[in-house]
Amino acid sequence: MKEEQVKEIVIRALQLSSETSSVEFKDARGGFPKDTWKTVSSFSHRPGGGYIVFGIKEDRSEGKTNFSVVGMSDASMVQEKMGDLCNAGMSIVIRPEYYLFPIENMPVLAAYISECPDQFKPCYYKHVGMPNGAFVRDGNTDKKITDEEMRRFLDNAKLSKFDASRASDTSLGDLSTEKIYDLLTRMGQRTKRDAVSEDIDFELMKNLGIADNFDSGKFPTVAGFLVFSKEKPQLKRAFNRYKVRCVKYKGSSVATEIIDSADIDGTLDEQIDEMQKFILRNIRKSAEIMGTKRVERYEYPEKAIREIVANAVIHRDYKITETYTQVNVFEDRIEIFNPGCLPPGVTVENIRDAQVSRNETIAARLKELDYLEEYGRGIDIVFNEMTKWNLLSPIFKNTTNSFKVILAGAKLSQLNERQFKIWEHLIENKKITAKICEQVLSGIPRQTINYDLAKMQELGLIHLIGKSRNTYYETNF
Repeated sequence: MKEEQVKEIVIRALQLSSETSSVEFKDARGGFPKDTWKTVSSFSHRPGGGYIVFGIKEDRSEGKTNFSVVGMSDASMVQEKMGDLCNAGMSIVIRPEYYLFPIENMPVLAAYISECPDQFKPCYYKHVGMPNGAFVRDGNTDKKITDEEMRRFLDNAKLSKFDASRASDTSLGDLSTEKIYDLLTRMGQRTKRDAVSEDIDFELMKNLGIADNFDSGKFPTVAGFLVFSKEKPQLKRAFNRYKVRCVKYKGSSVATEIIDSADIDGTLDEQIDEMQKFILRNIRKSAEIMGTKRVERYEYPEKAIREIVANAVIHRDYKITETYTQVNVFEDRIEIFNPGCLPPGVTVENIRDAQVSRNETIAARLKELDYLEEYGRGIDIVFNEMTKWNLLSPIFKNTTNSFKVILAGAKLSQLNERQFKIWEHLIENKKITAKICEQVLSGIPRQTINYDLAKMQELGLIHLIGKSRNTYYETNF
């Protein structure tokens, strides 16, 4: 839209002395308004989007609302803060259109927020999370999303999954017919049918979710390109962040020496294989006598590792490109980090029972390529395998913008819940005192805390530094 047209829309709202369903006024003289994210969220859900107009003040007196043009002292700062919010603060990246023009000889900045596609809804403020971070436009105000609205958005999103969307900067020629034929062969073996002998055409790829018809023609889907690309998908600019960063640390924190590292790219099946190889070469292996045979086994169960890395790749939120999937191997544990929180409807508490997949096509195709167990069984396998090894059950950490899985090693598996909390605080903060332990373990008596610290010393996890009141604990790794 042209600048003059936007200016007319703003002036018309001022003449009405009212914000509208598509126009929101903000006074930015005191800095960037902190509640702007609410309007960004609401306009991203509104058909046709809307304009956030900075430089206009709202006055309320005697039950009446009036708006006056006050301008801005620093339009570039407002635009910069708006860009930061829309680029990193929201659940998806938003690219506003900016219009700077004078009204009553004072500068006014209008930022146009377009409606986001269904597969990205609800769009929410990451710092707050769902559902409190998602808003809709109700007349001329922003209102928090209702349960019914959220369900509607999620239902629509299911019909338009991101992994089923068009893969940018790709063509059907970028897909490997050899890999697709391998998939069909495996599918045929399971159903006791011969693999297809005819050419792999577009209709077949469409039925598999590998390609589809889009407005501008026939193209690979995100799922199709990530799994069946001829070359490394990361060679394409739109996909260059879809990597896995693996690091082996000497001790228990990222502050310790790096022993091994690798940035893993390739198709998703290749990433799963290489992630597992990296972990296995960086964990200990011991020998046991079973009957008359000497059997070697890793300190963590291979099946559990396989399922965790496969799930990380399969269920990653591929809309987020600001960071990588990360694998950190420490002396005492393995941590696998994914950008993006658990999908709506899945929580840490119900993760073993939830039957929700963020990337249904990716999951289906990798399952057929033998990279995924039966649907819904993967997490159970991890729990069962860790129990067989006498290790702690996997630990899940879900935040507004990330998800982490922790596999605790043998030493950490000897800790009780209190001691593990002490350990987590120690790793994050590098040292801990008995007094801080009392804060971390609210309500736990000092005598119990002293016992916990002594137990952790006995296990060789921590050591004491200092004397009397200056005493504190550090890790041994």
